[in-house]
Amino acid sequence: MKARLKRVCKSCTASSLQTYYYNIKALAKIAGHSEPPNNHKWINSALLKKIKRTLTLMKYKNMTIAGNKALAAYDKKNEEWAKAMMESTTRYNKERDKQKRTKREEANWPKEGYKALAKLATELYGDVEHLYNKAPAKVTFPELWLMMRHFVILFYSRHALRGDLADVKTKRSGANYIEKKGSKWHAHIGQHKTVKAHGPIELDLDATVGKQLEKYLLYVRAKTKHGFLLSTKRYGNKLTRKDMMQMIRTTTKDYLGLNIGIQMIRVLKTTDHFKSIDESAKLRGELAHGAGMQWKYVSRK
Repeated sequence: MKARLKRVCKSCTASSLQTYYYNIKALAKIAGHSEPPNNHKWINSALLKKIKRTLTLMKYKNMTIAGNKALAAYDKKNEEWAKAMMESTTRYNKERDKQKRTKREEANWPKEGYKALAKLATELYGDVEHLYNKAPAKVTFPELWLMMRHFVILFYSRHALRGDLADVKTKRSGANYIEKKGSKWHAHIGQHKTVKAHGPIELDLDATVGKQLEKYLLYVRAKTKHGFLLSTKRYGNKLTRKDMMQMIRTTTKDYLGLNIGIQMIRVLKTTDHFKSIDESAKLRGELAHGAGMQWKYVSRK
């Protein structure tokens, strides 16, 4: 399926292809398949009715998009699925335009809003502070993972990227990387979902993030050879975007009792900053949004 998608979606970024693939796999699972089948017959009226009946509007929208992407990969079209995708997208946009919190947002909205992420980062640092007294080469991969978990939460408590942090390299190389410019750390995100519309994301890292990055990098470089910021817990391999996003959800669930993912973090930060025109303009660059799309990310009671 990955190869099929790449063939028909030549303009898609690598991250978009990965997202489509994961969503198609999720849709196939709903249809009772462990993997997407080799033909298009499973994308039918019965499956469409099932997801419409059982899923939230946002998930239903995502699954109709996944169905249409899969059909394109099979070189097939289905008017019923195409219509469902357009209608669900229109409905979803209308709901976002109301700036009302969804049921999921309402259930998982922290009392402190976006500031809850900074508070969590401080708590997680207490779990790893002692590890920074070890020589970089002496930490284990599980210990490095704990240090990484703290850094990821700290990063997202200041910067609301999508899942692009998982693809960031530790030096100037490839599309996404971090580098030091003078006394400040800078992130260049040259490959992301909306790069064709908004260009690369050029992000001067928050001073607190930069200070922690400087310490964390010593351990990453001493323990890994893959050249990326994030590593797996068991063998120290490159962490995938999917696993990073799951780690964030698991961590917020374990520590805050709330299921907060990347999308929710972006909504939290946008809502927290929207009252300031200057901050909102800067945030559009970070989120790689137009003004209209950023407005949709504001969520009110």
